[in-house]
Amino acid sequence: MSGLNLLVVSERYWPDGSGGELATYLLVNALRSKFNVVVITGSKNFSRISGVRYVYESLLARQEKAVLWLNIMRLVKTQRFRDLLHKSDVVYVPRIAYPVIPYAKKTGKKVVVHLHSYAPISYTAAILAPYEKHRHQITRDDVFLVCMKGVKYCPRVLLLWWLPKHARKWVLQADKVICVSRRQTEIITDQIPELRGKIEVVYNPLPSRLVVDELRKELDDTPTFLYVGGESYVKGFHILLQALKQIGKQGIKVRFLLTNKYGLRSLEVLKQLCERYRNLDIQVMGRVKYDELLNLYRRAWALVFPSIWEEPLPYAVVEASVSGVLPIASKVGGVSELLSGTIASRFMFTPGMFTELVEKLMNISSLSIDEVKSLGSKLRRNILVKLNPREIEEKIIQIFNRVVSNF
Repeated sequence: MSGLNLLVVSERYWPDGSGGELATYLLVNALRSKFNVVVITGSKNFSRISGVRYVYESLLARQEKAVLWLNIMRLVKTQRFRDLLHKSDVVYVPRIAYPVIPYAKKTGKKVVVHLHSYAPISYTAAILAPYEKHRHQITRDDVFLVCMKGVKYCPRVLLLWWLPKHARKWVLQADKVICVSRRQTEIITDQIPELRGKIEVVYNPLPSRLVVDELRKELDDTPTFLYVGGESYVKGFHILLQALKQIGKQGIKVRFLLTNKYGLRSLEVLKQLCERYRNLDIQVMGRVKYDELLNLYRRAWALVFPSIWEEPLPYAVVEASVSGVLPIASKVGGVSELLSGTIASRFMFTPGMFTELVEKLMNISSLSIDEVKSLGSKLRRNILVKLNPREIEEKIIQIFNRVVSNF
C-alpha cells in the first residue's frame, strides 16, 4: 500500500442502496491495495472491508437531495470533516455528495466523481428512453415522474426542479468523472459538453463470488421469470402488467417471481391476474437480501427487464447474465452495448412495447431446460469477456493514479 490517502464521501454505502452502492463497495475493495482508504457515510449498517476505515456521519443520513446538500454544506465547515480532508490526497464522490467538490478543490485536493445516474442533468436522476426524444424536455419529464407518485410530491419538484443546475456546476470542478457506459457518456456530454475532456468510461465491477463459481441452476419444467423492479414506473412495471395479461390469454403455464416493493393496489392487480388466468403463477417475494436474490437466479429461466429509462449499466442485467439467467431486456442505456454480440441480443425489445416483450417471453418458454442452461452458460462466458474483472480494477486504479500525478 502506498502512502497516498483516499477519502470516499458516500451518503449511502453497501448493503444500503442498490447497484451504485455495490459498485462503490467493490471499487473501494480494489483501491485499498493502492491507497489508505477512509469512507465517510450516512449509512449505519455497512459491509466492512479489511484495512478500510469507516466514519459514520449523521449529516449524510438524510436522502432528500435538497436536505442532503444543505447538510453537506454544514458538514464541510466542521472540524471533524476538515481533519479527514486535510489528511487526504484524493476525494472520491461515488454518489451525489456534490457540495463537497468545490470545498475540496479550494483546499487543493484532487476530486474524482463517479456517475451511476443522471443527477447532474435531471432532478429525478433518470432520463426517459429514447434520450433523443426527451433531450429537450428533461425538466418536464422530471415533474411528470415525481407528480405521478402522488399529488403530495408535486410541490417539491415544482420548487426544486432547478437543483441539477447546481450539481452541474459542482461536477464540472472535478478532476475526473467516471461514467459506466458509452451511452451514459453520450447523454451526459450532450447536455454538459464541457465534461468531454474529463470523462473516463469504466464498466461496473463484478462481485467476485459470481466470477469465481458458475451458479448452479435449479430449473424445473415451468418456465420461470424473475422481475426485480418493484412497482416503479421507470422500471416498467406497467409494461410487465400488460405482458402478464397477454401471456394469461395465451394459456401458457408460466411462473413469475417478483421482488422489491409493491403497494396494496399493485398487489390487488396481481392477485386478480392470477385468479383470472389460472396458467399464471405470480409469486411476490417483496424485498430480498442479496443472498436470497442469488438463490432466485438459480431458479430463473430469464430476467424480465422492461425499463423505460436510459439505465447507465443496470446491475440486474449484469448479474443475471453472469449467473446464466437470460435477460429479456429493453434496449435502454448501457444494456444494448452490454448485450450486443451475445446470445441475449435476440431477446431484447423496444422500450415500452409490451407486445415484443410477450413475444420474447413465449420464445424462451418454448425452449427446453437443457437449451436454457446451455444459452445461459454461453452468455456468462460472453459477459465475463466484456466485463473482465482484472481489466476493470486496473483501469480504475490507473485513473486515480493519474489524477494524483496530475497526468
